[in-house]
Amino acid sequence: MLNTFHLQTFLAVVDAGNYTAAAELLHMSQPAVSQQIRTLEEQLGDVRLFRRVGQRMVPTHAGEELLVAARELVTLAERAEQNIRALRGQVAGRVTIGCTPNSGEYLLPPLLAAFHTLFPTVMLTVQVAPSEVLLEELVSQQITLLLIEEQQRRRGWESRMVGSEDLVLVAPAHHPLLQQEAVPPGMLREEPLVLPRAGTPLRRTIEEGLRRRGLVSTDLCIALETDSMALALQGVYSGLGLAFIPATRRIPLPELAPVDLAGAPLQQEWYVLRVRERSAPRAAQELFTFLIGETARALLNKAGLQVTDGSA
Repeated sequence: MLNTFHLQTFLAVVDAGNYTAAAELLHMSQPAVSQQIRTLEEQLGDVRLFRRVGQRMVPTHAGEELLVAARELVTLAERAEQNIRALRGQVAGRVTIGCTPNSGEYLLPPLLAAFHTLFPTVMLTVQVAPSEVLLEELVSQQITLLLIEEQQRRRGWESRMVGSEDLVLVAPAHHPLLQQEAVPPGMLREEPLVLPRAGTPLRRTIEEGLRRRGLVSTDLCIALETDSMALALQGVYSGLGLAFIPATRRIPLPELAPVDLAGAPLQQEWYVLRVRERSAPRAAQELFTFLIGETARALLNKAGLQVTDGSA
């Protein structure tokens, strides 16, 4: 019979890409991880579960076959343990929440700190990745919840808006547009821009906001595409172009300043997303309830979000 600890080690190697990184995740030695994998391979009939490709350990065909079942078995084992603890009034276990880079990383820490105060025996893991990766991981149950800056409408998913924030157009302090009041959006046709990658939620928000102001994507002169907010700000500072920055991030460099763009500001919305599941672990249910609740709304408001009542 397969041992769930062996399966957890197998999944750690898959996710981390090598034995050394997996050992760090599991707080084990690298030889111990190797031994766990060898034992699992022997239990399965002396099959190889990994092959080396460059610096990474990649699942073999047998490893790929085991992967889905391993995730399901480990999830079921963790859920059973959490449910038994819940019978004794304890909320414990592990919850993995995903967030996109930059604003998501900025917004989550105070929320998770407040949740940890309420439920100190729940272990929290944060996966930071592009939205398309996180959505796939939500489907495959590698993450349980997702903080994302775009509404998701898919059967079997629950998406709750928690707030919105303005997007501020930022320019170098010496830029001529800073001398004008209510700059017409049409003037952006003449300005190079630093934008998020095409297809990302933030890029879609910017393009839709500009489209409503008479600017289509073909009107834009894009000098740089990046999902890194730090790189975008440095690009503005270096004179590459102007950038739209979420208001919660503030403007960290005194050499940059906001442009007074005419009309209502562009806005980015934030949602908490999960897969509807009646038998979801208690810890995951509690975290979802917390993130759409009153305490979280107060913390998000303090961070600069315009909060909602958490309605769908």
